[in-house]
Amino acid sequence: MSEYMNAKLGQPDQQGQDPSPPTRRVVAVVELLADRAGSHLTLAEICRELGISRSTGHAILTTLCSCDWVLRDPLSGRYSLGAGLPSTSLPAAPLSRLLREPLRKLCSAMGMAACISELRDGSLAVIESAAPGATRPPVQAGVRLPFVAPFGREFVAWAPAAVGDEWMAAAGPVNDVFRARVPKVLKEIQKRGYGIERLSDPLLNVFAALLALEGTTAPDPVAARLAGAVGDLTIIDFLPGELNKIAQHPLATISAPIFDAHGHVVMSVSAQPYEQLTVEEMRDVGARVVEFAEHASSLVAQHAPATQGAPASTQPGKNVTADT
Repeated sequence: MSEYMNAKLGQPDQQGQDPSPPTRRVVAVVELLADRAGSHLTLAEICRELGISRSTGHAILTTLCSCDWVLRDPLSGRYSLGAGLPSTSLPAAPLSRLLREPLRKLCSAMGMAACISELRDGSLAVIESAAPGATRPPVQAGVRLPFVAPFGREFVAWAPAAVGDEWMAAAGPVNDVFRARVPKVLKEIQKRGYGIERLSDPLLNVFAALLALEGTTAPDPVAARLAGAVGDLTIIDFLPGELNKIAQHPLATISAPIFDAHGHVVMSVSAQPYEQLTVEEMRDVGARVVEFAEHASSLVAQHAPATQGAPASTQPGKNVTADT
């Protein structure tokens, strides 16, 4: 492999010196990513494999990404071939890439930010985010939250009871009111088709603290306990009858599950109002995210690699309906 790559980087051949070594380096990067399509590569791995400097590799990859010839995962920083590369024999683009433009259209239609999340290594990871115009979404791609109660309810509502029990236990000690409320909330989310995150000062403070922990050596139990504090300090979601008692309410997110062909929840889409919404506005947004989730689920069914991020313990049980 190394001899093959060295030849690609402009060593003299029988016809003489390569007339354009910079072009040859670009070709080598693309060929390497195609050769390693099953295992996405970091910048360091690409530079080491091809024997090029980090600055050269970064410049090439930045240009290729701007043309959608190459994709950079915002979470891992790894590179893979993109859908913009003109070829009929390329591997399928990552599902998040296929959902990027529909997500932008959803944001424009709702007039608010939105994001797509999936479960990765015990965390709820935001893999795509968008916002209308030039604004920045409140929750951006790359953010990770611990997958413990009460976060990620749309993943748990359709899962077996054992998954919910483990999810709840991961939050650590919680008050009895929260513990009794969560099962009722999960049933209501399954009936309604989407979860609702109330906007509150405790939620914002916990979210800021969790972001501050990212990239530190803080133990996972610290993040888990912080997440559990949201349940201790706030009212989670809405139960039947509670919505009719208010004219409007500050909301952080409205999230619907995205299913694979087997009925497993593999991702979620979340609108991010981060403002007061009336009940009618909330239901309209809920219907829109459910519609988006149904479209995304149809794409997932045609995109086998997307199921790799699914929690192994989730089971069929798809039953999404708009709130009435």
